[in-house]
Amino acid sequence: VGTLLGAMTGALIGQETESGFIRGAAVGAISGAVFSIEVFESSLVLWHSDESGIGCLLYLIDVIASLLSGRLVRERIGPAMLSAVQSQMGAVETSFDEVQNIFDIGGSKGLSVDSVAKIPKIKITTDNMDASGEKVSCSVCLQDFQLGETVRSLPHCHHMFHLPCIDMWLLRHGSCPLCRRDL
Repeated sequence: VGTLLGAMTGALIGQETESGFIRGAAVGAISGAVFSIEVFESSLVLWHSDESGIGCLLYLIDVIASLLSGRLVRERIGPAMLSAVQSQMGAVETSFDEVQNIFDIGGSKGLSVDSVAKIPKIKITTDNMDASGEKVSCSVCLQDFQLGETVRSLPHCHHMFHLPCIDMWLLRHGSCPLCRRDL
């Protein structure tokens, strides 16, 4: 039942978005199946428990509410979808790079390992917070910088990134991923 409802809902959502009817149906079917399994497993636990009927009902409502609030997506569907999106983005980026190389266009090439190593590193302190006191985050992975963490600050634009994030980028592209300024 969950698979069928998920497939129908996913297909409708996929039809209205860029993901498409078939992909939406597939994602919806998987989400619905996982949701059904979670509810079924919780129901079995309640069935075999010694709790009162009201306690069981409240527990089942809590499980369903937590699933609908996003726990299902965060723990099961989210990582699978992220992996699929990353592989699709990698395929698109590779194809785009190949097209540029065919015509020998595409701006600056990646930097050498030695050049990347020469770009200054800084340690995150309370002085590195923005004017409002908010933490600054890496624009590549979108994670906040932590106090004491070492990051790379690009020379001209002074944008900061986690070392692994920016180093991989700069080996392929010779520009800032945020403002596209050549290094």
